[in-house]
Amino acid sequence: MDTRGRLPTCSVLGLPRVGIVKAVHHPKEIMNLCVVAVDLPTLASPPPLIHLIDPRPFPFITHTTQRHMEVLLLGSGGREHAIALKLAESSKVKHVHVAPGNGGTATSHSKVSNLAIDSVDLPKLLAFAQEHKVGLVVVGPEAPLVIGAVDTFAAAGFPCFGPTAAAAMLEASKAFSKDFMARHDISTAKYGNFTKYEDAVAFVEAADFGVVIKASGLAAGKGVLLPTTKEEALAGLKEVMLDKAFGDAGDEVVVEQFLEGEEVSVLAFCDGKTVVLMPGAQDHKRALDGDQGLNTGGMGAYAPAPILTPALRAKAQAILQKSVDGMAAEGTPYQGVLYGGFMVSKEGVPLVLEYNCRFGDPETQVLLPLLDSDLSDVFLACIEGKLTPEMVRWKAMSASTVVVAAKGYPEAYPKGMVIGGLDAVQASEDGKAGLVTVYHAGTQTDAQGQVLANGGRVLAVTGLGKDIPDSLAKAYAGVKLIQMDPCHYRNDIAQKALRGPSPLRIGVLGSTRGSDLQMVLDAMEADELIGARVVLVVSNKADAGILDRARRYGIPATRISAKGKTREVFDAEATQLLEDAGVELVLLIGYMRILSPAFCQRWKDRCMNVHPSLLPDFAGGMDLEVHAAVIAAGKTESGCTVHFVTEEVDGGPIVVQERTAVADGETPESLKAKVQPLEGMAFVKATQKFMAGEVGPMKKASS
Repeated sequence: MDTRGRLPTCSVLGLPRVGIVKAVHHPKEIMNLCVVAVDLPTLASPPPLIHLIDPRPFPFITHTTQRHMEVLLLGSGGREHAIALKLAESSKVKHVHVAPGNGGTATSHSKVSNLAIDSVDLPKLLAFAQEHKVGLVVVGPEAPLVIGAVDTFAAAGFPCFGPTAAAAMLEASKAFSKDFMARHDISTAKYGNFTKYEDAVAFVEAADFGVVIKASGLAAGKGVLLPTTKEEALAGLKEVMLDKAFGDAGDEVVVEQFLEGEEVSVLAFCDGKTVVLMPGAQDHKRALDGDQGLNTGGMGAYAPAPILTPALRAKAQAILQKSVDGMAAEGTPYQGVLYGGFMVSKEGVPLVLEYNCRFGDPETQVLLPLLDSDLSDVFLACIEGKLTPEMVRWKAMSASTVVVAAKGYPEAYPKGMVIGGLDAVQASEDGKAGLVTVYHAGTQTDAQGQVLANGGRVLAVTGLGKDIPDSLAKAYAGVKLIQMDPCHYRNDIAQKALRGPSPLRIGVLGSTRGSDLQMVLDAMEADELIGARVVLVVSNKADAGILDRARRYGIPATRISAKGKTREVFDAEATQLLEDAGVELVLLIGYMRILSPAFCQRWKDRCMNVHPSLLPDFAGGMDLEVHAAVIAAGKTESGCTVHFVTEEVDGGPIVVQERTAVADGETPESLKAKVQPLEGMAFVKATQKFMAGEVGPMKKASS
């Protein structure tokens, strides 16, 4: 699409002559433009036309990119309340206008307010954006996406976060998405798409497997039937295709194989080519405890979900990347959030159940509280095609949310109940610390400022903690303070996570590139460290490569400045971060600091380091000097040693040693090249021994 606009002389680098300008990405500054012709007359009044060529026109045509911008957010649910509050944290966001919003977006933050325009009324929304010079538009729910909200705002020169209408077909049509998966060899269930009732009946009758029936169109998350017998399946087809239980959404149905396993939601930020995963989440669709009752939009969620092991995460990453690559290849680049609903089979194979083209609800209410980056920066990077894994950072915490619904939901339910206790949640110790937040979904305010229930799912109370049990306790404590009658909520959120074995939570301290960390992560992806997770990486150097390496895997990573601090103060800060993340084992990977006695004592038998020699020989040295000493001593064998850290440098109990021969004519550099790859392997073996209770505090407890 070509668009035309005018810029004053100073806006184009002060050049006296300017012609055609081509922009490949949405630039934040005019410096990103490329002037390809400069033979027009000298700029004067009026200035010459600036010609921009790109599939998406850019907002600086109508207004300059704002550092303190107005944001327009479309939607009215708990998802939108969570997005609004996260955007409001940014110093770059002046105000968030939520159209139409709810009782929470109207009252919970000074930088957030409601706009009385429906989220699908695109002409009015566009007029508002133009009048208020909005710097960013964010589309929350699926309905505006499907009717072309992103296309509309982009055509008018506004950066808009979300997929185009063509790309949103991945959610708008389940038939389209299943055929897309087939075209691109993406693992999913066996299926058939049908517009004729008789053909669907024949498919069900011939199937030698259990089936799921899905209305192909949008049905507000409720167009899925799970029959348990062939008779129920046939009755379901009649209900959807003939009786129109889901309206036009059931004009076409997908009948697919019923898959057994455990579900996990994997969401990713996408910029058309790059996919950056969020932590895995699990929600609870059934209305009642024990996964009983009717399907709902979701009664609670938690993240990170333990089921998404590093190995499964790598597979999910590959599937979502293949999905985005496929959309690009078909001429519909995907930008926004891509939500993959996965079923993990008993064999550990992730199969795609469905795509959603936006943040999930209630998954958003646990994922965004964990985000440690500026959400507006991430959104703009997706729009501009400049997303990198390093810019998406996560807190070393867990989050759980409990949905408080109106009694009777998802069937008939009352409205208008006054909701009390919201101030009590905010005033609680955890509320004041930002560890408990109430997100509004089906609420509104009355003339007296009271918050009233106005929907089925009314609130989502989210707790943040060092692990799932901690976050869950905070969420339920918040729920207990809510006063709404009649209401209903599930009492068993996250029980799957609590029933399973707790993963070993590993923290890493590093100062260099982190090559050994890569080997540990590779081992996790290969299921060689089942039940272990790296939950935090800490460095004393802002430019340490190990930080970027961690962020590429979605691992929280942070730097502590050592400036003006004693060793004891620095180590106390590191310990606090490790404890807050629930770390049980610390690995020192290229860590260029001597540890204080207090740190050694706190992490006794829980902190491992690697030394580039076969200890106790050549203790105390570093890097090439150790290898030179080995050669000078005439040793025929060298290697590395992983040992527990004590106050005596390189003097702690030995855990693992890996060996290599010292050849004739060996140099310190050549010996280092042989030993260094052994270090990561040694860390993996040492961690396996720790998990097995062969070393560390568990060994003492069992002796």
